[in-house]
Amino acid sequence: MIALIEHETCENIIQTYYKEIYSYCFAKLSYKQHPAEDCTQEVFVIFFSKHEKLSSTDNIRLWLYRTADNVMKAYIRKNFGHEVSIEDNPEVYNIPAESSFPDDSAEDPFEVLTEDEKKLLEAYYDTDYGQRSAAAKKMGISLAAMYQRVHKIKKKLRKDHDN
Repeated sequence: MIALIEHETCENIIQTYYKEIYSYCFAKLSYKQHPAEDCTQEVFVIFFSKHEKLSSTDNIRLWLYRTADNVMKAYIRKNFGHEVSIEDNPEVYNIPAESSFPDDSAEDPFEVLTEDEKKLLEAYYDTDYGQRSAAAKKMGISLAAMYQRVHKIKKKLRKDHDN
């Protein structure tokens, strides 16, 4: 039986991580106070509505950051009307945003990917967390298969980047 997170623990989590998640949103949203506040509040609304489904062994901090990323992408799409490009998303490489590929490399880092892999990444990063199931279904695969394939693609990109 999975031990669920208690209500008191949720309050402690909010007190512990609220400022950290706010700072993350604030930096990612170009140091704009109101969008950062909106997104941070949404992250904790989602957390509070889903905390009963999380086990006590789940990495809450990681879950909050992933949720913050998804909330911010949805916020940007809703308020600024542009899509998130996989080329603009450093998470694809799992490297810091300020890192870059060597100057002598004029190649597109995505050249190592097949067209199907590129389409999968675009579908993955262009959807919010709750909509990924529909995106996977549209591509004819399960959500679990989508996550596995994205993980393999990230490993492929990291391996190519390290060479």
